[in-house]
Amino acid sequence: MTKRVILSLAIALCAWTTASAQQVAVKSNLFYWMTTTINAGAEVALSKHSTLGATFNLNPWTIGSDNKIQHWFVRPEYRYWVTEKYTRLFFGVHLMGGGFEVGGFRIPIIGDRFLTRLKTNYFTGSFVAGGVSIGYQFYLSPHWNLEISGGAGLARIKYHWEPTNPALRKKSYTNTVRYLPVPTEIGFSFVYLFNSKK
Repeated sequence: MTKRVILSLAIALCAWTTASAQQVAVKSNLFYWMTTTINAGAEVALSKHSTLGATFNLNPWTIGSDNKIQHWFVRPEYRYWVTEKYTRLFFGVHLMGGGFEVGGFRIPIIGDRFLTRLKTNYFTGSFVAGGVSIGYQFYLSPHWNLEISGGAGLARIKYHWEPTNPALRKKSYTNTVRYLPVPTEIGFSFVYLFNSKK
């Protein structure tokens, strides 16, 4: 039974991809790679002017022995394209959700004035957010675009913190919940278009 379901899904996926291949794009954000964050996204056209997509981001690394920048999040987004899908200016609305464990390091330049507890503590938690975005895709070739995008929104962040020094840690911590305006997208992405007719 399981094999039949998998085979049926595979056939349906192949048929869907063949029928609407020129409507599908995949992408990756270079800014996230600069922070060693693995990321990939896919987008499907709904009409001439709208698309629906999602990106997944994962950073599982610990830098050195105790500097953590671990996080993951998923970001689905609806976009309206002013000219035509995958072309020029777009506006979007999106949701986000994920988890994080960061700390043990100082942020250069601003670390002495802001987020000073980040150097001596780990912050662990989860978040959900919603926001709006704006962006632009530049044509490079029949199959490749370059996308620049930015977004902002409101996030609900639930977290607790603990000292990086194991001797100072406790067995239980109180979770803090905050609602904060946050940047939700900083994008400089290469986009690959399947069977594009451009």
